[in-house]
Amino acid sequence: MRIAFLFAVALGVSGCASVKPVNLDLSDLSESGVRAVATTERPMPALSAITPTKAQFGFLGGMAMASAGKRIVEENDVDDPAVRVSSELADQLAKALGAETISQDAGMLEPDVLVDVQTRVWQLIYYKSAWGTYSITYRAKAQFIDADTETVLGTGSCSVRPEKDSEWTASYEDFAENRDAILTRTLAFVARQCAAQIGGQLAAVATTDG
Repeated sequence: MRIAFLFAVALGVSGCASVKPVNLDLSDLSESGVRAVATTERPMPALSAITPTKAQFGFLGGMAMASAGKRIVEENDVDDPAVRVSSELADQLAKALGAETISQDAGMLEPDVLVDVQTRVWQLIYYKSAWGTYSITYRAKAQFIDADTETVLGTGSCSVRPEKDSEWTASYEDFAENRDAILTRTLAFVARQCAAQIGGQLAAVATTDG
């Protein structure tokens, strides 16, 4: 029940139009004796599958993009990249603090810090200079929440777009059908890059404070 309540708090915080970036003070957290870090779970947002044709039709085009993205996600049984991002960030933070990562059914041990990651943009989209070449654009926001006071301790964000002609690009059909696991491989790649970007922000804070 406690984690469910904290999840509601996290949703309320991120529901604001904007949240001012806040540095996560790792030295202060270390002194406070953090023992456990956990993650939240959010409803999976819609993947937008954007093609040049659909992009021309405004609202109706947007509905078609969402419908196509939903079909791709369901047919290929893929997860929201935020799940992997939050897990990797929780592991990074726990390691930095000498704590452990726990799951929601961990028993008596309750989290001291909650890692909440929200996917903000999740698109299968073409490159403007090569309409037949597609990849995943991904943006997310992370919040680190004190489990006792329910306050935001720090925030971070990421923005990932693979380079054109990299191994993370292919045709629309390849992504839609997940040929050679291109969709799942690319989603894993953007999630790792996102976690690395936010983790780098945390490392920079740790270096400054240390």
